[in-house]
Amino acid sequence: MKAAIAKWAVPMLLAATLPAALFAQAQQQPPPAHRLSAETIARLQDGRFAMIKESLKLNDAQLQLFAPVEAQMRAAAAARAQWREERSKGREQGAATPPSLPDRLELASERMAERAQRMKAFAEAFKPFYASLSEEQKATANVLFSHMRAGHGRWAMRHAGGAQ
Repeated sequence: MKAAIAKWAVPMLLAATLPAALFAQAQQQPPPAHRLSAETIARLQDGRFAMIKESLKLNDAQLQLFAPVEAQMRAAAAARAQWREERSKGREQGAATPPSLPDRLELASERMAERAQRMKAFAEAFKPFYASLSEEQKATANVLFSHMRAGHGRWAMRHAGGAQ
């Protein structure tokens, strides 16, 4: 009888303690990184602007006209990052109750108005830059900035002018 109990005791003991051991190990491991670091994002952004400048083969005058375009794009990226950070903090703090439908509509309206202002400022900076490009450069710019075309919905607005 003791042999039969011993035969089953070890597997049952393992079955009982293994989940607790795995849970303890999972608690000790840091959570996976879901976001890129600010430094990595900055490097990617710098690389994107370098790629645009190199692809368009901008001359000195065009580089001067591109500076405000780049500034607008960086400002939009910073606004998106700030909005994501605020949203993340709100989720971490765990809002007791979600906003009511009228409040959500008001917030959405405010975000749309902010994006519209950023898009207008971007368009104003982009017009003189685009006008300075040759026909070949314009064809290339049309590809490089294709995500900003009308009809690309939320993705285009998010990347062109602000947070969603």
